Amino acid sequence: MTTAVLADDEPLLRDELRDALAELWPELDIVAECADGVSALNEIEQRAPDVAFLDIKMPRMSGLEAAEQISTNTLVVFVTAFDDHAIQAFDHGAIDYVMKPIRVARMAKSILRLKQRLADRTSTLGATKRVAQALNQADGKNPRYLKFIQASVGKQVRFVMVEEIVYIQSDSKYTRIVTLNSEAFIRKPLSELATELDPEMFWRIHRGTMVNVRSIDAVVRDEIEKMSIKLKGLTDRLEVSRAHQSQFRGL
Repeated sequence: MTTAVLADDEPLLRDELRDALAELWPELDIVAECADGVSALNEIEQRAPDVAFLDIKMPRMSGLEAAEQISTNTLVVFVTAFDDHAIQAFDHGAIDYVMKPIRVARMAKSILRLKQRLADRTSTLGATKRVAQALNQADGKNPRYLKFIQASVGKQVRFVMVEEIVYIQSDSKYTRIVTLNSEAFIRKPLSELATELDPEMFWRIHRGTMVNVRSIDAVVRDEIEKMSIKLKGLTDRLEVSRAHQSQFRGL
């Protein structure tokens, strides 16, 4: 089911938008309604809806400012009474810019555009998953373990070769994949990813960190017996928790 967040600081206009969507897109599930930009951004980040319908001039944060900070793949449609922000709206990646008062024919056209974009996205995701599966099955060695990870870098989807990964770290609701030249993010939690990686290549050194043992340059102890790892080619230092220090004894 397609999900959406609505944001407008005027309740009557928000009701009008909800009614128009109910008539033209009855299968749409509106998961949250907001009256300001900050609330809208929080709901979008937490729920990752397929679509967000945002007013532009709202308290606390404008719709444009909220759209600029969205990190999910949510498609944005601005619904506004002002026509002087159209260029900015499309610069922020908006799918459409609908003027108030809402006209049914115009909203229907916007919905068709959204449905087409969502269908294209589904097709693309399906194709990238098939590519990832093929890449991970291509090498007969250790078929249980991943060879590539599909990850987001900005608006692109990259296939990161597992051998290129230096370390992996939990980062809020994402998992951060770090290589020598870049970083990428996936939604899969570290605990799940750990079961899909070769344990001889990736060692857990902290509840929220795994490191590629081939990328370890040195293991350092300080005067209070804290342990950290220096990495080849990176200035990052990784802390080793006490629970995981025993695997480095004798190295």
